[in-house]
Amino acid sequence: MILDIILNFTQLLLLKYISNRIQVYNHNKNSFKLQNTKHHSVFLILRLFLSSNEVNVATWGTAVQSTTYGASWYAQNALDGLSYTFTHTTWQTDPWWKLDLMKMYSVNRVTITNRYDCCETRINGAEIRIGNVSSDVFSNPVCAVVSTIPAGATYSYSCHGMEGRYVTVNIPGTSMVLTLCEVGVYSPVGNLATGRNVTQSSTIGSWITEQAIDFNPGFKQPSSTCSSTNVQTNPWWSVDLSYIYRVSRVVITNRLDCCPERINGAEIRIGNSLENNGNNNPICAVISSIPAGVSSTYTCNDMEGRYVNLIIPGDSKYLTLCEVEVYGEGVIKQI
Repeated sequence: MILDIILNFTQLLLLKYISNRIQVYNHNKNSFKLQNTKHHSVFLILRLFLSSNEVNVATWGTAVQSTTYGASWYAQNALDGLSYTFTHTTWQTDPWWKLDLMKMYSVNRVTITNRYDCCETRINGAEIRIGNVSSDVFSNPVCAVVSTIPAGATYSYSCHGMEGRYVTVNIPGTSMVLTLCEVGVYSPVGNLATGRNVTQSSTIGSWITEQAIDFNPGFKQPSSTCSSTNVQTNPWWSVDLSYIYRVSRVVITNRLDCCPERINGAEIRIGNSLENNGNNNPICAVISSIPAGVSSTYTCNDMEGRYVNLIIPGDSKYLTLCEVEVYGEGVIKQI
């Protein structure tokens, strides 16, 4: 609690220093609002400060809603990052909006931005739910209930690590309408590969190495969010964790749009040697197959190592990776 108070006070001082057009308050613990922010660069600075240990996983998902009003008030508008596009259901009983994150995440918080032009009271009473049930949007547990959000403001609601693939916003009652400007879903960063140096044996086009650790699994635009080598003999990809860790598991996300079989036979290797670019280190697992767009977890039983490699033995092979995550325990040795 004391840490929360210090954090919120520090945030408040910084926000006042940057712009007197931004208002902050502590709502539902560790929450804030941004209002009347006219300078996009200031908003980005604040996002970096307040969320440096989180990533907005909502931008990788797909959204649907119970009904759609008119021709342009789509569910996906809540994920486009624009302040002038909105979602909008028709007037109905229990309107809802549902986000599919494509896989299960631990959720720190959910942010909701209300529309700025009118009707700000329509969000009052909305329930934020998180869980793994897709068919019944009302059966997943409630993270928070929205009492009110001023027009154009963004409020953040703490979900304290609730886990789920689906995030829904619904308003109970008859003759209700649900309108959303933006929805953010923030998950903690626990990935040892985050921000590390990565290399690969070759690069095809714009499929650069770093895109395998960019937090974006490539469900929408694989060419700008996945890595890929050229066709070659024994293609490989490697991440330098900078320190020696006990690696408990490695998570690999395969590309969604095509060619899922390219990952077949890939070896995950972990160790401290750079002999053969790290590809001679011990094997954690061999990937038999990963369906398109799926994230598969491989247990490494606390193997120790600084370098994590993926290599596909053989001729005329591609290695395409949309996301590589490495999880383990604290630093064993700094080198």
